[in-house]
Amino acid sequence: MKILRKFKTLIKHSLVILTFFTVDILYLIYPQDLTHSKFYYYDGNKRIDLDLDSSLVVEFDAPKEYSFPESKLGLQSLDNTAKLVKSKGRANIWKTNINSLSADALKLLDQTQSPKIRYSPVFRSKKNGFIMALPGNIVIEFLSYWSDNQIENWLATKGFKPIKKLDISERNFYEIETPAGIASLNIANLLIGQEGVVSSSPNWWREAVPK
Repeated sequence: MKILRKFKTLIKHSLVILTFFTVDILYLIYPQDLTHSKFYYYDGNKRIDLDLDSSLVVEFDAPKEYSFPESKLGLQSLDNTAKLVKSKGRANIWKTNINSLSADALKLLDQTQSPKIRYSPVFRSKKNGFIMALPGNIVIEFLSYWSDNQIENWLATKGFKPIKKLDISERNFYEIETPAGIASLNIANLLIGQEGVVSSSPNWWREAVPK
C-alpha cells in the first residue's frame, strides 16, 4: 500500500510539472522581444512592413480608474509622467517614456496587473500610418482539405490552444491563443511556411479612422 501511495504521489507531481511546462512552452520557443531590424507581418501571402512608435503603448481592457490622472495603477505605476492620448473602446493609448522596443517593462506590467489587462507596443502601417496594436491571439488559415482532427493534432504538437474556428465557408481559419504584444507578432511570423499553414497573422487591433 505504501508503494502504491508513493506511486500515486509521483504521478500527481509529474502531472503538475507537465501542466506548467505546457503553459510555458510558448514563452520558451517564441521570443517576446523585438529583435528584428525590420518589423512586418503577413496579410495572406503579402508582407506588410511596419514602423514601431516606441513612444506609445496601448493598454487593453483596463478598468476606468486606470486612466485617471495621477493614478498609481497600470502603466502609470511604472511611468508617472505617462499621458493618456485617447481612449478607443477597450483600448487606452498612452504616450510614455517607457521604450516599448524592450519588452521588459510590458512583461512586468503583464505579471503585476490583472490577467484581463494586456499591453502592446504601437505599430503604424507604412502604407497609411494608422495605429495598430496587439491585444493577443493570432489567426491561422490551414489547408482547406485538412480535417478538424488534423488541425487539432497540429495545434497540440505546437502547444497551442484554439479559441474558435471562424465561420468562413470552405476555409479553415482558427483563432489561436497567444500572449499580447510582441510575442503574438513573432509567433505569427514564425508559423509562415510551416506544413499545413496557408497564412498566419496577428489578431490586430486597429484604430478606427472616420472616412
